[in-house]
Amino acid sequence: MKSTSDVEGVGNDPGTSACVIDRREFLRLTLMSSAMLAVTGGAFRAAAESGTSGVDSFSALDPLAPGAVRPEGWLRLYLEKQATQLGSQLPNISWPFSAGYWAGEQNEDWWPFEQKAYWIDGATRLALVTGNQQLLEQVETSIRFTLAHADEDGYLGSTAFKDPKLDFNRWPQNVFFRGVAAAYDAGNNPDAVEALRRHYLNDKTSYGKPVRNVTNVEDILWVYAHTGDKRLLELAKAAWAEYLKETKPGADSGDLSPLRVYAATPIDAHGVTYIETAKQPAILYLYTGEPEYLRFALAAQRRIFDHHMLVDGIPSTSEYYRTRTSLDSHETCDITDHTWSWGYMLMATGDASWADHVERACMNAGFGAIKKDWKALQYFSCPNQFLATLNSDHNVMEHGGRKMAFQPNPGQRTACCGGDVHRLYPNYVIRMWMKDKQGGLAAVLYGPSRVKTTAGAAHQEVEIVQETNYPFEEQIDFTIKTARPVLFPLSLRIPAWCAGATIAVNGKAVTMPQVRKGFATLERRFDPGDKVTLILPMRTALTRWPQDGIAVEHGPIVYALAIKENWTPIVEEKFTTAEFPSWNAMPASAWNYGLAVDEVRLNDQIKVHRKAMTADPWIDPPVTLTVPARTVAGWTLQQNPDDTTQQFTPPLPEVTAGDLGVSEEVTLVPYGSTHLRVTVFPDVSKGYSGRS
Repeated sequence: MKSTSDVEGVGNDPGTSACVIDRREFLRLTLMSSAMLAVTGGAFRAAAESGTSGVDSFSALDPLAPGAVRPEGWLRLYLEKQATQLGSQLPNISWPFSAGYWAGEQNEDWWPFEQKAYWIDGATRLALVTGNQQLLEQVETSIRFTLAHADEDGYLGSTAFKDPKLDFNRWPQNVFFRGVAAAYDAGNNPDAVEALRRHYLNDKTSYGKPVRNVTNVEDILWVYAHTGDKRLLELAKAAWAEYLKETKPGADSGDLSPLRVYAATPIDAHGVTYIETAKQPAILYLYTGEPEYLRFALAAQRRIFDHHMLVDGIPSTSEYYRTRTSLDSHETCDITDHTWSWGYMLMATGDASWADHVERACMNAGFGAIKKDWKALQYFSCPNQFLATLNSDHNVMEHGGRKMAFQPNPGQRTACCGGDVHRLYPNYVIRMWMKDKQGGLAAVLYGPSRVKTTAGAAHQEVEIVQETNYPFEEQIDFTIKTARPVLFPLSLRIPAWCAGATIAVNGKAVTMPQVRKGFATLERRFDPGDKVTLILPMRTALTRWPQDGIAVEHGPIVYALAIKENWTPIVEEKFTTAEFPSWNAMPASAWNYGLAVDEVRLNDQIKVHRKAMTADPWIDPPVTLTVPARTVAGWTLQQNPDDTTQQFTPPLPEVTAGDLGVSEEVTLVPYGSTHLRVTVFPDVSKGYSGRS
């Protein structure tokens, strides 16, 4: 956990010589400057806005209700795959999703309720963004039952762990109530807010301990925002204050003590526990405007980027934060939970860098962890995984176990990832657009979609259709549909990786607005049918990783060598079916390559190949790269000396000139198009690796 190896990226602007992109330093400066601005007050503090509940808002950006944004194109294809496959079928395939938790079934353990709640929240959001009424009714059964069966004091949930003496006794409520909140915000369950207010105000448990109970601050403040009941705000503030007194250095207490956070130490904590907790002060800032909350949240996030980030956009978390080698992995829950938390950071700061992080994780780590038919996923996924079987887990935790295999419920009894994965892409869609305090709209995340909302001082109804094949193409068209002209600021995210972005209105280039905190804003009157065209030129870059590793990216996508899979299905009673089995995937093509890229000739040596948009771009990618490579002799799967049938993905090798084959070109595809892959390669540009 003490790795502090630098990550240096090397790339080229179009028409320039090679340049160096130090991503960690960029992120460090971004977070440090954000923290300093937060301390001084006004830079990130939006004008207070009072809603119908009379609650002051200090957010820079506000999300829209689930369902306001509808996916189209490839994005809708994958959400509909999800809904047709595991999204709706998981309760028919595997325990604990097949049990009636949150619908009357009791259990003294909290964790089956947590895991079922992940699926309920994700499937609710999935149903809302796709308009799938059948799926919505499926999940609403549990929500309605829980709301209708409160205890006399208003307590919601299983009475078996109502007694606060149990660890994490209120963590499942946080997970479940997020689904309740999404359904309510979309117009369902009108009594939900009052039910949750009664639950929280009458509950006698501590929300400052044990460590995950404090995550209820998120839901408490959601209820506060809808009711204006200041007792809830005080409850949330008191819970966080108590938590800060309880948390200590070390994994068991979340490692969020101020001494550790402000010292920017590596994190010694469970990934989900840390990231779900670290966002709470950012949410408190949204409703208090107190800069110390935001300062703490920014410092807590900085530790992730300084010490633990992997090439695909998610930190090493298996299950605890770890180092940054080619074998470090992440739990699928952490893909969902980090991106969810970064969305709150975006709301609090108005800084588009947080949307950049969400995009990078969703477009790379997220798709890289799921089987492209949406019938299986991994518990642990890794930038380098040359096989994925029921005994090939190469991580320290569960070494030799099953958690790297693609399965419908890859943790079985530890079923969190099987449920939590369902929140990832619905939340991406829900947060594609946000509002600012000037009646403007911000295009936060890109992809084919349409949004229906209001804009301008008069809250005029507008629809904006986003036509694009992004992230596979550079052009994004926004068509404004409105009954009459409307004046409002339209903010477009300009990713940090992009240089030379351009904007045109109705085919005519306009002067590029100054980019502020990652957004270019057009402040103008929009007429019905106006089309805004954004071009985001994508460049190729190299990033450097420990043990002389090197990786390739183009625009927002990381590219990898896809290894052909030899799939073998395994049916395991209670957790799989013949249609949704577990899978052993063994490599069926060569993978032992190092990259032989001359940094000075980067754009000449790495060639970008484009073809017309395909029906399924994550199976048949429209963009590929060819790169010079050399085979590395002796780089083979690791064998268990005590069991010759058990193999593991090996670390990067130390290479000598005599180990290398002749130079040849290999084809790289988007990381998210792969199941088995090489993403971090040995750098053999000098004819050997530079490791000491």
